[in-house]
Amino acid sequence: MKLKGKIDMMGFLKELKKCTGEVFFETPDGDCLALKSALSQYIFCTIANEPELFETGTLRFEYESDIALLLPWIEEI
Repeated sequence: MKLKGKIDMMGFLKELKKCTGEVFFETPDGDCLALKSALSQYIFCTIANEPELFETGTLRFEYESDIALLLPWIEEI
């Protein structure tokens, strides 16, 4: 699933904490960030400032039930 181009990063990270399972941000190159990790969140925020990286990445959820929590930031399902 793709993220919307411009997101409220603080709101996204706040809701991310409520997810039961892990949420991964994956790049087309195969890099994978486990977004519940503080270090991964820092890297994710840095990537958000690079549109060519941010817009080509996708989200993957450990549990489908967590998708509803982050739906406001998801572009497509």
